[in-house]
Amino acid sequence: MTSALLPLAYTVACAVVFLSAFRCMGFGLKAKSRSGDRTGLKTTHPELFDENGLITREQLLVVHFGGLDGNSLFVEP
Repeated sequence: MTSALLPLAYTVACAVVFLSAFRCMGFGLKAKSRSGDRTGLKTTHPELFDENGLITREQLLVVHFGGLDGNSLFVEP
């Protein structure tokens, strides 16, 4: 009797794992498809503010990693 239940238990366990994996992938796709900030508010990085709480006017170092292959690197002062 135990040998008859083992394949059934294994099948049920595999089904639960696969359904959980597809459910997690579905959550990820839903989150990716949403547009905008996750808070729903316009946010600014805190390091862009000066000591008075205003957005700084000084030049910032910008680094752009071009392409998906990761071969090109561009630095703009």
